[in-house]
Amino acid sequence: MFRCIFATLVCVGLAQPLWAAGGQDLARLQLEAQRFVDQQTAAGRGGAREVGAPDARLFLPACPDLQIGWPAGVPADSVALRCPALGWTVALPLKLKGVASVYVASSMIAAGQTLGAGDIRLAPIANPALARQGVSDAGQIVGRAARTQIPPGSVIRVTALRAPYVVRMRQPVRAIVTQGGLRVSAEGVANNNAAAGEVVTVRMPGNRVISGVAEADGSVRVDVQ
Repeated sequence: MFRCIFATLVCVGLAQPLWAAGGQDLARLQLEAQRFVDQQTAAGRGGAREVGAPDARLFLPACPDLQIGWPAGVPADSVALRCPALGWTVALPLKLKGVASVYVASSMIAAGQTLGAGDIRLAPIANPALARQGVSDAGQIVGRAARTQIPPGSVIRVTALRAPYVVRMRQPVRAIVTQGGLRVSAEGVANNNAAAGEVVTVRMPGNRVISGVAEADGSVRVDVQ
């Protein structure tokens, strides 16, 4: 009902000059509506919410006796402002205060899975403590791997992610040994998982174990002084 009235008022308003005499102060409408909602929140009728601004193009005749209430008498997702003397009604939308949007899993993410843009989505989180644990920058997530399984809809925490492994334990790996201008490579087996830049030990033929640094291409760099 209020949407129909609101749409009619917008159409009528746009047909009139915005500078017409006796126009309703739209900022006051929002201010009065916010005061009403805050009072209702203090009385335990609904959570803390923020009143949206009216369409700046809207023209309403100035109301001598503004009435404010819930559209159907109970807290809703909008607040109604009525002017019985002039016959107009307008509804302003509400949104939860302090709601932050952070990234959550868009589907089940397996442990060890490297996350792509399709694995995450922004979602509003009403719980401030939970929202603070998440991130709103996809750059901190995409390209990293999950330490454990992350269920769909779960807030993705940076602490739940790690750099993807480029070297896998018990898998063949190429060790590149450099000393001065000499460079020698040989195949071995990695003793541990490692992301690029992390230390990994490699068991070489003859059971000799050497230590090096994992490179982005999956090789291991061993520098000999």
